[in-house]
Amino acid sequence: MKPLSMICFTEKAIKVYENCCNPVCRENGINQTAFDVIMFLYNNPEYNTARDICEIRGIRSGIASVAVENLAQNGYLERKTDARDRRKQRLILTEKAAKVAEEGRIAQKKFFDLLCSGISQEEMKMYERITEKMAANIMGVYQRKKGE
Repeated sequence: MKPLSMICFTEKAIKVYENCCNPVCRENGINQTAFDVIMFLYNNPEYNTARDICEIRGIRSGIASVAVENLAQNGYLERKTDARDRRKQRLILTEKAAKVAEEGRIAQKKFFDLLCSGISQEEMKMYERITEKMAANIMGVYQRKKGE
């Protein structure tokens, strides 16, 4: 796959993903970034700080900060001070967010099913092995750049 094709595929996949999520966002009065924050926290409870959202999920800090603030003000999440490090704020989803997350899991499954239509188990395993190697390559470059 040529680099341009990969970039175009990624951009289109993001648009299809967002289209799958739009009904959940509209129904709950949240934007895509707020949805992404809720789903990140729901799917990855061990990563529950704003820093995690930025570093792992890749949402820019200013955008993540606004999303977290809006979600907290609207009752979707609570901030709890970390018992071991008072500088850290843990982000905890509320019951209100659990409803969004459950609907979001259905939207994510719909997207995944669309994406994987016609792909065999064997092809999926091969894809997973290849993307793990590509991810390791990217992380190596990312870590070197971060160290500079």
